[in-house]
Amino acid sequence: MSTSTYKERGVMFPSDVVPRSNLELLKTFDIRDDDIMLITYPKTGTHWLHQVVKLILAEHGVTDEKYLGNSPNLIEITRPVIGPLAEMIKTVPSPRVLATHVPVEFLPDGLLGSKAKTVVLMRNPKDTAVSMFHFAQTSTVLPTPESWDSFAQQFLAGDCPWGSFYDHVLGYWKLKDQHNILFLKYEDMKKDLPAEVKKLCFFLGRPLTDETVQTVVGATQFDSMKKTFGEKGQRNTRKGVIGDWKNYFSDDQSRAYDEQYRERLSNTGLEFQFE
Repeated sequence: MSTSTYKERGVMFPSDVVPRSNLELLKTFDIRDDDIMLITYPKTGTHWLHQVVKLILAEHGVTDEKYLGNSPNLIEITRPVIGPLAEMIKTVPSPRVLATHVPVEFLPDGLLGSKAKTVVLMRNPKDTAVSMFHFAQTSTVLPTPESWDSFAQQFLAGDCPWGSFYDHVLGYWKLKDQHNILFLKYEDMKKDLPAEVKKLCFFLGRPLTDETVQTVVGATQFDSMKKTFGEKGQRNTRKGVIGDWKNYFSDDQSRAYDEQYRERLSNTGLEFQFE
């Protein structure tokens, strides 16, 4: 596969993952009021969040028979699936679980005015940069970084796939007062997954007993998921820990990232944990 990219409204996209034509189709993507939209910047816990949501739905009778293909009920709405498989997506039974990495300005026009539930998962920028770096090293659809140093600078400048980390998270954070948006943090999920699962259950209107919450937690702990995906032949060598950035950042890089963090998030109310 090629690793070509293009820019739309100043945001870099990998051509094989997000065809330019799909960004146009995305604006008119038909949103249902019972859709669940999962929004993440890349490498901030997309599949982890999906697994939690999938199990919550399963406990409420949403079975594998309602899932699309081999990725249960998860439809990444910017991938090539929008074009040739658009009609199939229309026939997928509700509730559909949709996912996207795009910045807020590329969302379907009908999403924010609908009753659909939107869940935004965020992760601290330093660990996100490290995770993206490792993913890009092995990806067949993203440009391969020349080195960690060069990638760290590109990420800092926002010159990487899906654009600036801060433009992305702040674009969504501005919507925090809307009733149908829930913000979660990767670090909170790592430190107290039961509490975050309960928060998600309440938001989705699908409460679970404490016992069932523990069942969901047991199946979606990072080590459990890593083992499950490994058995399915999906390679995952990442640690998923908070603070792994310390193994990669130089003192100068850390200071530069800290300075940008203060500049972009000061007085916004948005904060991240780094260890």
